[in-house]
Amino acid sequence: MNATAQTANDHPVTVTLSDCSDDDARRVLAHLATEFTDRSPGQETPGEEHTRATVWTAELDVTPTGSARAATARADGLDGSVCLTAQGAPHDVTTVRTSLAEVYTVHDAGSVSGDQERECQYELTSAH
Repeated sequence: MNATAQTANDHPVTVTLSDCSDDDARRVLAHLATEFTDRSPGQETPGEEHTRATVWTAELDVTPTGSARAATARADGLDGSVCLTAQGAPHDVTTVRTSLAEVYTVHDAGSVSGDQERECQYELTSAH
């Protein structure tokens, strides 16, 4: 088994979104769901009744789902900015950033690297 496949299946990238509207969080998470498999435990999605979260999370298996390219063209723009943190294996975090950069403008806001893990903060805005 190659190391990339094992990393993608065994160690998901954890993504958190904050400082954004429910609609923008839903748009970003919907885009990521078309690109990758969401391994998060069952939870309410942004915008559902009774949702008052200020932080949204997802655990992504960054193995492409196969429908990614068709869905990328349909990604909705954002009304404002979204603060997103991605944490996981360095290659997998880079894969998530690349996917986001295909449909949003991604501003790097900082990163921390560990022995086998990387945490990156991004600010997303609509692509122009």
